[in-house]
Amino acid sequence: MQYGYFSKDKKEYIITKMNTPSPWINYLYNGRYFTSISNNGGGMSYFKSPLHGRITRYRINEVPHDRPGKYLYIKDNETGEVWSLTWQPVGKHLEAYKLAHGFGYTRSEASINGIDSSVLYFVPQDDDQELWKTTLKNITDKPRKLSVYGYVELALGHALVDLINQCDDQHFNRSHFEKDLNAIFSTKTYWVTQTKGTQQQENKEWDQWTFFTANHAASSYETVRERFIGLYRNENNPESIEKEMLSSQDTDFGNVVNALKIDIELQPGETKDLIFTLGVIEKLKFEELKEQKVNKYKDVAVIDAAFKKLNKSWDDYFAHTSVETPDDDVNTFMKYWMPYQAKVAFDVGRVASFYYWGIGRGFGFRDTSQDTIAVTISNPEKAKERILLLSRQMRTDGKVYHHFHGDGEGEFTHHCDDPLWFMLAVSEYLKETGDFDLLNNKQRFIEEGKEGSILDHMYAVVNYAKNNLGIHGLPVFGRGDWNDTLDYIGGDEGGESVWGGMFYAAMLNLFIELLDYLDKQKEKAEVSIVRDKLVKAVEDNCWDGEWYIRAFGGKGSKVGSHENKYGKIFLNTQIWPVLAGFPDKERNVTALNSVKKYLDSPEGPKKCSPAWKEIDPNIGLVTRCVWGKKENGAVFCHPTTWVIQAECMLGRSNQAFDYFKKMLPNRIDSDIFVAEPYVYSQYITSNEHSHAGRASHSWQTGSAAWMYRVSYDYILGLRPSYNGLLIDPAIPTHWDGFKAKRIYRGCLYIIEVFNPQHLEKGVKEIFVDSVKIDRNVLPVSTLKECNVKVIMG
Repeated sequence: MQYGYFSKDKKEYIITKMNTPSPWINYLYNGRYFTSISNNGGGMSYFKSPLHGRITRYRINEVPHDRPGKYLYIKDNETGEVWSLTWQPVGKHLEAYKLAHGFGYTRSEASINGIDSSVLYFVPQDDDQELWKTTLKNITDKPRKLSVYGYVELALGHALVDLINQCDDQHFNRSHFEKDLNAIFSTKTYWVTQTKGTQQQENKEWDQWTFFTANHAASSYETVRERFIGLYRNENNPESIEKEMLSSQDTDFGNVVNALKIDIELQPGETKDLIFTLGVIEKLKFEELKEQKVNKYKDVAVIDAAFKKLNKSWDDYFAHTSVETPDDDVNTFMKYWMPYQAKVAFDVGRVASFYYWGIGRGFGFRDTSQDTIAVTISNPEKAKERILLLSRQMRTDGKVYHHFHGDGEGEFTHHCDDPLWFMLAVSEYLKETGDFDLLNNKQRFIEEGKEGSILDHMYAVVNYAKNNLGIHGLPVFGRGDWNDTLDYIGGDEGGESVWGGMFYAAMLNLFIELLDYLDKQKEKAEVSIVRDKLVKAVEDNCWDGEWYIRAFGGKGSKVGSHENKYGKIFLNTQIWPVLAGFPDKERNVTALNSVKKYLDSPEGPKKCSPAWKEIDPNIGLVTRCVWGKKENGAVFCHPTTWVIQAECMLGRSNQAFDYFKKMLPNRIDSDIFVAEPYVYSQYITSNEHSHAGRASHSWQTGSAAWMYRVSYDYILGLRPSYNGLLIDPAIPTHWDGFKAKRIYRGCLYIIEVFNPQHLEKGVKEIFVDSVKIDRNVLPVSTLKECNVKVIMG
């Protein structure tokens, strides 16, 4: 790996060459206060919402790249040389830096001009602020006089308004320094709470004050960007540092920055700690809380205790699933980086990253439903909270907001799949926890005065599915299904989604299974009728000889058929008959064989093929995208997880593992892959494009939750059911076995699987605490710990 590597314990990704092909980022947050940070210090901070609570600015398409960020400059006051504690923004001494991204923290180290430096960035769990713990050591034999500058550029409230209405929005900015607290406080006297660009003028102010402080007295400060950087410069070489001209003036307008200058002297061998803190204080409690908030983290011991608490929280999270296989890469991702990314995606949503500005979209209903399945294992209370939130985005007819901001404001887009994902979130939660009281929890519908239990919401979803069918008995496409770019299939007539029919059947199966467990046989029979009609509609109308078609368009035209010039075969419709339990095994096998034959590539299985090279307005955006990228023939990581699951379900574990290994992000050549090698991206450019192998849209993808669950649930075969933990491994034949730990309903199961015959699938014997059991479901235990021995055969 030419830019970095995993640490020995696999808990950090260490970057040794800072000029990575794209910013390689990390997320630091506590559920209220969020910040992203790249290997070069770039990133944004926000409180609760990246749209309404933006603290700092971040310009995704900036030149230079990845600006601005959380910057610390050092100036040698004897030589005049300036450098930064992350390689950017100054950009000197490339070889001198090393940076580690860990779980909820990032640490940058450097040795420049006889000064060893380390800065640890993290967000404490109990306070709405970010900490920059900085350590400087003089490794020369002479005293050193240094000035350290902490710097951030602020947005102060509504990020979209700050972006598109800067000329007027700047008149409401306020920033002042309070010497007794050694802190700069900033706010905005005007605040927009709309989710889109608007001329509506709301008569309110931002409800937060920001503060920026340090644990050493500031000799001077700055509040205006132009005074700090200069009109015709950028963050590389701020004019005020060069000329030592921080104005120490407050401001009541303009582009607000917070800069503090700290002067220190280091004797030979001496080390000093500097702590910079950026945070927010609720405006209504500002005078009451500001002294406490500003001063809390000015002692190194307090910082260290907060960091220890952060580390423990992640250790507790990872303790719920663990594995030791013969494959070191598999262990690294399954133990740490898959569940880490999955939780970040759950907590952050698809709203803020290097690719998403955090200004256009809220939480997605389908995204959130899927992200929930990852945290259900280790944090069921959070999962439950999110399920209740999802239920409040639903109407009594089962339709849901496609995207929503917070609770109560969203957008209907007529995507046909959204409501059905609710079944997945609820059923996985119930299987994991056994908390059936959830089903009686009353939550409101979108319509005023309407409410119902979670079970009522699930019935509403069934009604939606039953009433959203077209002439072939398949779901009406609307403006897309899971594939958002199949958005004009059928035009005004309304095309039909073949995948939607499979997906509806799969999600209704989950509900049928639940109803059966609850002994609601009448309701089970009613839902089964809906499911059976969908299965029949697919089987009667959609088989194309070697695979299933993807959709029906206007006037009965087909998409995803051998008759088509482009998009002859789609990935999803070959997978979901297996996931939905379609009875025709021969077709299921043939369809998955077609995935291998027609869609697999060196980068992984493509979403469709051949990619469109001509625009077709009767299909939609997919045909307008360049071939081999995004939905037009790229390798989408998300549906590849479903391919892996389907192959495991059919007992073809070697093929499943081949796909699994191929999709791991730690690719050999990062100059080709571009994105972070420690997390999944949304897609990888396929061999239908001249730049195959390039990944994009990293971090915020459903791939993380699904890959985490599929790897444990279907490859290892340790998956929850209503009656206990099911044991059904589907592992590659070259494995002798594996060891795993799984906390399930309060009991730690320590599991060892033996594969003496080197089979792909099959369980011969299971022993629980040395006692043989006669089925492959581990009963729910009241013990704190159980030892399980599994022999495949």
